[in-house]
Amino acid sequence: MENRAILLNDAQKRKKYYAVHCRCGHAGVNCYVEIVFGVIAGNGKEASAIARRIPRVKHNKKNAIIDCYEISREEYDQIIKANRNDPYLKCKNIQEQRMIYGFESRIIKEPEKQILRKTKKERKSFVEYKLKKQKQRIDELNDANIYDYLIEKGAQCYENVY
Repeated sequence: MENRAILLNDAQKRKKYYAVHCRCGHAGVNCYVEIVFGVIAGNGKEASAIARRIPRVKHNKKNAIIDCYEISREEYDQIIKANRNDPYLKCKNIQEQRMIYGFESRIIKEPEKQILRKTKKERKSFVEYKLKKQKQRIDELNDANIYDYLIEKGAQCYENVY
């Protein structure tokens, strides 16, 4: 039992403290709230992976992690304490979130270049283009099959003649 405790202490000593700045969701379309999480990990990549799995972090976004850097134990404790007192991280539904004083000032809009929505006209022209290409491929296949068929039939006709 003592050996196991010693091994755990050695593993904990090798771990470092990281501050990970994350984009958190549930703030509206194309909006996020930046939150700093304190994470204990072996390196920055592990810390980012751990932070990505924290609730409210935008898991499916490629740019969910804004920044990750090593910090001291005191800074880690301050971040943990601040997050425990953050009402945004405590709320369970949108009604509680709306009641948070000054929450609107924490919301950050995504930059316009990251919004990849197409207009209805663009979508329609893209679909028309795809349908046209698909029809061309089908026509090419039909022409190729008919050509092969005609060659086979022609060869059979010549065999019957001789």
